[in-house]
Amino acid sequence: MKILKYKDLKIFTEKLNKKYINYDILIKRIIENKKVLIICGPTCTGKTEIAINLASILKTNIISLDSIQIYKGMNIGTDKYNTEKYGIKQFMVDIINPDQIMTVVEFRDLCRLNIEKYFFSKNKIPVLVGGSGLYIRGTVDNLEFIPNSNPDIRKSLVRKIKKDGLNTFYKKLEKIDQKYASKISENDERRIIRALEVYKITGKTFSKFQNNWENRESIYKSIFIGINIDRSILYRKIENRVDRMFDSNLIEEVKNLKNKGYGKSRSLRQAIGYKEVLEYLEGDKSLKECIFEVKKNTKRLAKKQLTWFKADKRINWIRVNNYDNILYSINDIIKIIWKNSINLRG
Repeated sequence: MKILKYKDLKIFTEKLNKKYINYDILIKRIIENKKVLIICGPTCTGKTEIAINLASILKTNIISLDSIQIYKGMNIGTDKYNTEKYGIKQFMVDIINPDQIMTVVEFRDLCRLNIEKYFFSKNKIPVLVGGSGLYIRGTVDNLEFIPNSNPDIRKSLVRKIKKDGLNTFYKKLEKIDQKYASKISENDERRIIRALEVYKITGKTFSKFQNNWENRESIYKSIFIGINIDRSILYRKIENRVDRMFDSNLIEEVKNLKNKGYGKSRSLRQAIGYKEVLEYLEGDKSLKECIFEVKKNTKRLAKKQLTWFKADKRINWIRVNNYDNILYSINDIIKIIWKNSINLRG
């Protein structure tokens, strides 16, 4: 993948107009109907390059839906792009320090605000890109998030279960939420407590939250484009990217963050590439073991991401290794967008 030069994009859009797609009508129709374009898929498949090229063609900007790129100073390990050198602004990047926490709900609210303020109100097309399935669905879908645990309610339930027995509370759950109770064992104390806790906090059943997630209803008129690549090629690209990160001084980046007091922060301790380097710096791993672990964990992440996205039937998949030239893959993506936009009536 690569970022196309302006002259190549100009030639490409002129060909679109002459061949089968009226480029001006396409942009007009997307804007009128407030369509949102979502570029998703596993890590290291070239999603950001696709998004930057699309944004250039559609004369717009992009929004990153990455749960780690929100952190300032975490650049090499997250493979951040400097999109501004291509004339593209990227939202939801570098917005908080590594020791701060942004919940999915906070991320969602800020992202939706950006969509309204910097895209819809300015007649621009939102191009969202990322591999964090939870953050993508949290942003574009009509979801209710299960609340965090309430320590007081949980302690009270545990105390009462010890006194009256687990079966008594399983029967209570059956009366409140028979659907969820039928899915779990009457001896599953953890799930029984969690379901009752959620009901006490919200007044809503656990199964209602689950149904909400299964419905996959977007609050926007969304077009999902999934970027994929053959597994063997993907794993090779992951290994090459990890080697490139270490060659680009990933270790120095983590050292600097550690020296600034972020070494104990959850963002560094959980993010692939950072947690392994911290273990190396703390003497728990050799450099060779560290690099191996980053590659292994990144491959595992890619597999999990693909499983998540494959469950979403709204996604139109593009296998980028089937194309000799990025123009051809962009061409097919434009076709998908055209097909999903031209029959709409604003």
